[in-house]
Amino acid sequence: MSNETGDLTVPLETADLEGLKSPSVKQGAKDTVSSLKAAAGAAKETAAAAASHAKETGEAWREQAGVAAGQAVESARAAATSVKDRTGTALHSLSKLIADTAETVDGKLGPQYGDYARQAAESVAGAAQSLDEKDIDQLVSDARDFVRKSPAVAIGAAALVGFVLMRLARGGSKES
Repeated sequence: MSNETGDLTVPLETADLEGLKSPSVKQGAKDTVSSLKAAAGAAKETAAAAASHAKETGEAWREQAGVAAGQAVESARAAATSVKDRTGTALHSLSKLIADTAETVDGKLGPQYGDYARQAAESVAGAAQSLDEKDIDQLVSDARDFVRKSPAVAIGAAALVGFVLMRLARGGSKES
């Protein structure tokens, strides 16, 4: 069929609409809606379970990272304490060596230079004793305070230490 403009029209029969009102169609629609609601509920439960699992996994990783960081700090503290103890021992030995050498300096260069050597020995012994009395946390705190108060001196000292270490490393190698 066609109307005046030439459009094709399809007659809609009332029997087709009546079929949508039948009990079987209504029940099918209700069943479909129930299935969709159940699927949505299941999806919500799955999403909640996934979120809970992700949260637990994140907390476990955070805990493991904390444990690893604690172990690293303890390992670094033990190594620093070992180095501090060896440095203290070396400074005590150096102080004794300088004090023993002071008598030789007295005889060869004069008592004034021997006194300089004894003062140097006392200064090194004082530094060794100060190092022995402080723990690692106190030494780190002192170093931070020194760098804050005198950054230029700290940079210069770091450069000097780097230079000396480089020279020692080159001197120890076979290439010259």
